[in-house]
Amino acid sequence: MELNNAVILPEIEPLSFEVGGMEAIGSNVILFPDSDLKEFLPEFETQSNTYFDTWGCVSHSFENALEALITRQDFENNEWLLKNIYKQGRPNFSDRDLVVLSGTKPSVGNSGNQVLARAKQNGLISQDFEDWDNKSRDPKNTVELYYAYARTPEAEVKAKEFNDRFEIVGTWVQRDNIEEAMKTGAVQVYVNAWHKNNDGKYYNPTGNHNHAVLACGYKYKEIYDTYNPRIKQLSSWNDIYSWALKINIIEKTMSKPNIKQNSLVMLVEGSGGIGLFLDDKIIEDDTAKILAVYIARNASGGEFNNAPVVSLTQAQWDLFDKRKL
Repeated sequence: MELNNAVILPEIEPLSFEVGGMEAIGSNVILFPDSDLKEFLPEFETQSNTYFDTWGCVSHSFENALEALITRQDFENNEWLLKNIYKQGRPNFSDRDLVVLSGTKPSVGNSGNQVLARAKQNGLISQDFEDWDNKSRDPKNTVELYYAYARTPEAEVKAKEFNDRFEIVGTWVQRDNIEEAMKTGAVQVYVNAWHKNNDGKYYNPTGNHNHAVLACGYKYKEIYDTYNPRIKQLSSWNDIYSWALKINIIEKTMSKPNIKQNSLVMLVEGSGGIGLFLDDKIIEDDTAKILAVYIARNASGGEFNNAPVVSLTQAQWDLFDKRKL
C-alpha cells in the first residue's frame, strides 16, 4: 500500500535545530532512558474516515507526542489538565481542531514547522470540544464538512488557558541523533508509507517521505502510526527523513531560568535572536556587536572565561528585561 502525500518536508533554519546540547532550558530532562515511550502511548485514533482521509498525519502524530509526554511527566496531578484535557482517564486533544487550524490542505498535508507554530500560537483544546466521528456512515460527513470548522468561543477560552499554563517546544534533530533525542522528548519522524518487506518490516524503496508518525521505540525501530497496525517496525532508521522534530511540553512557572553571568543567550523560536546575559538582563543589539563583546569578555584568562551558550524559548526570553549595549 502506498498512501498519498500528506507531508510538506521542513525547511530547517539555523536557530531552529539542535546543535550538540543546544536545547531550550527545560526540554533536555531525561524522560525515556531507553528511548522507548510505548508504555505512555495514547489510545489509538485513526486519521482515516469512512469516506475520506484527513491528510492530517502531521497534526495527529504531533498530538500523540504531546499526549504521551503529558502521561509520562505526571501532569495528571495538574487539576486544570484533569478537568479540561483528560478524557476517560487519558489526555486527549482534538485532532480536527489542530488539523484544520494549522492549515492542513487535502491531498497536500502540512509541515512540522507550521503545525508546531500554530499549536503554540492557537493553543490546544480537548477532544470533547470537537469529537469528530470518523466511523460515521452519514453521507453528509464529507471532507468539505470536516474542514468547514471553527472554534466555539468557549473552546477559544480553554485554548488560551492552555497557552497560559503550558509551553510547547519543538527542536529539529538530525536523523543520526534521534536515539538521544528520544530520551528527552517525543520525536516525530517522516516515512514513506507503506512498503513491507518479506520480514514484515516497513522500508523505503524510493527515498520519498509522505507520512508523519511518532517514533516510539528506538531499539526495535518502532513507530506509532495513525493507520493499523498502530505500531509498525521499520527495516532501518535510515529510511526516515534526514530531519526529525523533537517535541516537548513544559509547565510554565513564574521563575526565571538560572543563567550564568556573561552567557550568550539564543532565542530558538520564531525569527530567533542573540543576546548577552548580564546583571539579570538580556543585552540586545546588532548581532556582530553582541558576538564581539562576548568573545572579548571570554578571551583566554579573562574574567568570564568559558561562559556558556544558553538556548531560550520565547516565553523564557520574555521573562528578562532588555537593554542595548
